[in-house]
Amino acid sequence: MTTYKGKNGFAVQSVATDPSPLDEGQVWYNNASYAFKLASVTTAGTFAAGGNMGTARYRMGSAGSQTASLAFGGAVPGTVTTAATEEYDGTSWTAGGSLGTTRYAPGGCGLQTAAIAFGGGDGGPRFTATELYNGTSWTTSPATMNTARTEMGSAGTQTAVLGFGGYTDIGRTAVTELYNGTSWTSNPTGLTTATNVQGGCGTQTAALNFGGTQPGGNTAVTESWNGSSWTAVNSMNTARRALAGFGTQTLAVAAGGFTTANTAATELWNGTSWTTNPTGLSTARRNPGSAGTQTAGVVFGGFTTAVSSATEEWTGPGAPVTQTITTS
Repeated sequence: MTTYKGKNGFAVQSVATDPSPLDEGQVWYNNASYAFKLASVTTAGTFAAGGNMGTARYRMGSAGSQTASLAFGGAVPGTVTTAATEEYDGTSWTAGGSLGTTRYAPGGCGLQTAAIAFGGGDGGPRFTATELYNGTSWTTSPATMNTARTEMGSAGTQTAVLGFGGYTDIGRTAVTELYNGTSWTSNPTGLTTATNVQGGCGTQTAALNFGGTQPGGNTAVTESWNGSSWTAVNSMNTARRALAGFGTQTLAVAAGGFTTANTAATELWNGTSWTTNPTGLSTARRNPGSAGTQTAGVVFGGFTTAVSSATEEWTGPGAPVTQTITTS
């Protein structure tokens, strides 16, 4: 009789905890749960529930990764603007240092321990103010944006930022600005069309802008940034605004937002075109925060039928997952 070892050249290991990281095709026996297990690869991305935020909010700034996210500012129930900051460790949210300037819909990017917030508003004239987060507290930077705005796209790190599109006090804008850690500079060319973005990701030299609103209403338009100019590329399948966007210029995720109602639809960008994922967010929502990559992301807060504190963690296609082997 052929044994597993005789066929594969090694025996099945008996372990008390599942191994990490996983390799596709890996088999083991978990002697704590009395089950044989297999590492396989996901064929579609999925969202799963994470820990709820301490403060329900929407239209916030966000930064970081799936296991080290940052949420700051935004609007809370009663349409009150907040300065509160929260940090996510992949399991639960804890309070961080508050923004110096209370604001909703700011731009934001960077790491949980090195983030930047810029622009935004509080119901009056929009802001140009920039703040820097060191993992504990925010410090106001002497550098201010050239164009005050809310609901812009953001990409980059704390010292190499790209801010694009959004709403000024007189309407939508196409203006693109770059921050070098010291000052903001307006780029000679902006987006191809003035857009309220909020779907953006990537770096200061390789970014992606998708969705939002243009003069005709919700848009599916996608634009790619090469460090000096924007180029229109293939559009999303679903036109929407107020969506979550995370990933890179060539591997991005668009989730949720608003079409004619809140949507849970999720799409994946492969550098050339968008594909609709078979499953979307567990709860349709608009104006959430988000962070991460196409294989490991997170979406939090937003507006469902009310302001939400819910967090959903994204596992992208091609990621190793554990399956229990059964005889049925």
